[in-house]
Amino acid sequence: MSTAESPTAAAVSSGRPNQAQKTKEAGQQFEAMYLRQMLEEWMPKDANDLFGEGTAGSVWRSMLVDHMATTLAKTGTIGIAQLIVKPEADGLKGK
Repeated sequence: MSTAESPTAAAVSSGRPNQAQKTKEAGQQFEAMYLRQMLEEWMPKDANDLFGEGTAGSVWRSMLVDHMATTLAKTGTIGIAQLIVKPEADGLKGK
């Protein structure tokens, strides 16, 4: 890194995520975890015809819930991550 290059520019050019990206990812991970818990409760537990029976059915069900929660969190459809990240971003403006 040259002396004229800022640490932030070096982080971006080297492919390392900056603080805003890390905060966004953390918000999305939290939203996915929260949605996973909600969807787990909403999914029918006695739907053997849909998910299958035994261990295979419960694994399929949990994989479906995990994929749905992760997809919803990444697309920002629900908006929980934005609610978490926005107050922090606003608080940093005054500093």
